[in-house]
Amino acid sequence: MLIHHYNPTTGEYLSSGQPDGDPRNEGRWLVPASGTFDVPPPRTPTTWPFYRDGAWGLLPDFRGRICYRTDSGEPVEISVAGRTPAELGLTTQPRPSARHSWIDGTWTVPDELIAREKHDAAMAEFSRLMTVARRQTAGKADAYAAGLLDEEQIYGFKAWSAYQMALVSAIEQEAFPDSVEWPPTPEPYKPTAREASGDEADPPSEPEEAASGVSTDSE
Repeated sequence: MLIHHYNPTTGEYLSSGQPDGDPRNEGRWLVPASGTFDVPPPRTPTTWPFYRDGAWGLLPDFRGRICYRTDSGEPVEISVAGRTPAELGLTTQPRPSARHSWIDGTWTVPDELIAREKHDAAMAEFSRLMTVARRQTAGKADAYAAGLLDEEQIYGFKAWSAYQMALVSAIEQEAFPDSVEWPPTPEPYKPTAREASGDEADPPSEPEEAASGVSTDSE
């Protein structure tokens, strides 16, 4: 015959052993307040016997198992029986990445985070393209206004300035950043046929000499 001991506060099963005999009553056994002759039920890998309300029952037991905090994904080890990981704000599922949050009983990447990442990525690309464009027009605005640029420089200044405006227009669209179409970069300058051949305008003609070809200068 065995007596089964349990925690007097929680009812958690502690141990089993032979009872002590009652020295005043032969054939009787001493049963402590936190002990019973009732046999605990067989437990499973994730349950533990608890004696409550005069009977044994099985409650969750995840002691010694690594679980994960649902608020941070930090691994922790459960040290008490009788409560499920969910009751302790834990889960047995490891957090896949720092992007994941515990939503409706599972690790999920929040829609707000996906939207923010998409926006940040689009703005990073906008900044990259704008930096390239501004290098092409840097220091040329005053020279353009003063008429100091040649034809190729004028073309480049205007084309890259228009490209910058097109970039701004792209991020101002209602569908941004879910749908964005970046403008194409300006085409290289193409000189006119006259410039390509190297021809220049004819110099102004000298006043015609006398029809006879004799100078009219006096001696």
